[in-house]
Amino acid sequence: MSTLAEEILGTLAKRRGDRRHLLVSDEVDTILEDLRIPTSATKAIPVPLRVTRIHFNGTKLLKPTHPDAAGHQAIEITEGASHKPTSIITAAHDDVSTLFGETSDGVQPTEDEDEAPIHLVPVPFSFQWRPQAGVNGIGSGRNFRGKSTVLNVLMWSLTGRCARFQPDIKQWIQHVEVDWTVGPERLQVAFDARDGHAAGQVVKLGDVGAPDKPIVLGEFDGDDFERVMGSLMMPRLHLEHIPVWTDTQARVHAWPAYSSAFVVRANQLDPIVGNEQTLGIRMMQMFVGTEWAPAQATATTAKRGMEAEKSSATAKAKAAGDAVRQNRENAQQAVNAVRKKIAELPAEGSDLKTVLSLSTRASDLARQVHLLESKLIAQAELADTARQQLRAAKARIHTKHETALATKFFHRMRPSVCPRCTAEVTAERQAAEPTKHQCSVCTSSLNLEAFEADVIVAASVPAVITSALMSEATTPDAGDDTVDVRPTDEIEAAAAALTAAEQRAADLQQQIRDLTSRRDTAATEAESSRRMLTAAEGRRALELELAHAEGALAALTQSSDPSAIDPVDPVRAAVADAAEQVLQKWVKDEQDPLLRMISADVERLADSFGAGNLSRIKLNGAASMSMLKGARKVTYTDLTEGEKLRVKIATAIALIKHGYVNNIGRHPGLLVLDSPAAEEMPEADLATMVEALQAVAQEAEMQIFVATRNAGPLVALLPAASRVVAEGDNYVW
Repeated sequence: MSTLAEEILGTLAKRRGDRRHLLVSDEVDTILEDLRIPTSATKAIPVPLRVTRIHFNGTKLLKPTHPDAAGHQAIEITEGASHKPTSIITAAHDDVSTLFGETSDGVQPTEDEDEAPIHLVPVPFSFQWRPQAGVNGIGSGRNFRGKSTVLNVLMWSLTGRCARFQPDIKQWIQHVEVDWTVGPERLQVAFDARDGHAAGQVVKLGDVGAPDKPIVLGEFDGDDFERVMGSLMMPRLHLEHIPVWTDTQARVHAWPAYSSAFVVRANQLDPIVGNEQTLGIRMMQMFVGTEWAPAQATATTAKRGMEAEKSSATAKAKAAGDAVRQNRENAQQAVNAVRKKIAELPAEGSDLKTVLSLSTRASDLARQVHLLESKLIAQAELADTARQQLRAAKARIHTKHETALATKFFHRMRPSVCPRCTAEVTAERQAAEPTKHQCSVCTSSLNLEAFEADVIVAASVPAVITSALMSEATTPDAGDDTVDVRPTDEIEAAAAALTAAEQRAADLQQQIRDLTSRRDTAATEAESSRRMLTAAEGRRALELELAHAEGALAALTQSSDPSAIDPVDPVRAAVADAAEQVLQKWVKDEQDPLLRMISADVERLADSFGAGNLSRIKLNGAASMSMLKGARKVTYTDLTEGEKLRVKIATAIALIKHGYVNNIGRHPGLLVLDSPAAEEMPEADLATMVEALQAVAQEAEMQIFVATRNAGPLVALLPAASRVVAEGDNYVW
């Protein structure tokens, strides 16, 4: 039975009215173990982490005009070309172009042959430094002289992450070696690099003060570098995983989160502790050294996980209930829609026999109309024929009559000139016709018999025509009262035939009109009956659909809305909640006195760093900070960037000092300050900060790295072995 289990039972006993909390200690311990909540405190003892040697080398690619390029030969390099992982010593003896992807025949491989080559000068470099305990400085007279690169290489070897390098620097570095002491052990991280891709190993060189006995602890190639470093460093530094519940799931933070807290950068000042916004409280608790902080973090994560699971179940039940209600509304709408369709159908009905009878009658009448139309067409053709015959008969009679009249007229004429040539017909020639028996116009011989009948006709004219002319000569004139004007038999017959044909056509047209009317009436009645039959069939289908819809509605109406099923065992939830409550109190009781001492150190250090206008600084258990700025109460977020930098550095140092002085906490005592003077820190304040850091480092045995462009205080205050300074326009490496 654990002490934590007893406290949890006491807390649960105070919650009356719920018999499910009647547990025994062993059951609580079992639940805590299942939830992975530690039942004993974890004594936090800091393990020192120190850098003893930094070495990296490679080849710079410089413009031919660069001062450091003097004495070196330029080569052609295609844009984007990268070097091979060849050591700088080998490259010094061989053609340096082998470092940058050229083939043996000097041809530069490239994806695009049209790319113009770039002329750059390869310049080998090598950097090595053995930092000391306490404060170490990296300075230069100007920016962009390689200060941050040294720190980035340092953190690359520690974290396994190639971050914050400029692209050209990442390309230049080819080999890295960093020696560390972790507690009693000496470790070396060595790897070759190609464009940030590291391949190497971690070797235990031996114990501190003992001869070298190299043992390979781990190998890496690329992405597994970070994993290897975490697996080796976390247990050696006695660092525990930090469980945190995010919005949807539990997440465990490990080595990257811890190692990021070893660095304070002028452009990354939030939160106060570490560089992960969501881990400020957990990181502070770990570094302060409260014994129950890991257990509290696990309990909080377990509780929030259960709450999230329960909340998810409630949300699913609500969604299911909403779906049921929506389905119920949809079912009611479906019933109403079917009822409306049924109401819109005609009330009268019809049967198939009636529809067929009316359709047959309409079809018969249509056939009769078609037959009559065929007869009408034939009769119209007969009428047209009779009409044409009548017209032809009338034309023949008219022609005959006109011919007779013309003959009679011309035979009685006594022309005075020739109708052909207009030659004069003399009276002597006219008078000679009876005696000479010659035509007075053409002098042709005349028929004497016809002449005696007063008909002038040539003797050469056929007898038939002569007889006809003689007969017509005896016909009375039109003006004679005795003339017979009745139509001939042919015309009368044709006219009678036409009249009869037109009468028959008129009779057929009337019959067609009558039958068409009857046919249309029958078709209309058949269509109406057919619609009623269709409506009747539709009614039956709609009635069946209505029955189904009403059945579905009844089923949904009778069913109740789904209720939430709690997926979390209430006993486990109660234990987790009580565990968090108990552990929060224990952590607070242990942490509050420590935070008061740390807050006092933070205020003293911040004042020594040049933030003398800040007072009554209070770091609370939520990893937030309040203070007075002048006479006004403010928080950490209200400070200027320069003030934040001073306070954040002061907080990190206070946590380290507190842990080492009292032999508690988990901070390994390594602190990297990158460009603190970038945030409005005069050289005098930087000097004050370096002096304060030296004083604290002597008390707490820290190792602090400061990289700054203000190199004066470093030269003035730090021993030569503890500083790397590039003065003027020189470079650090």
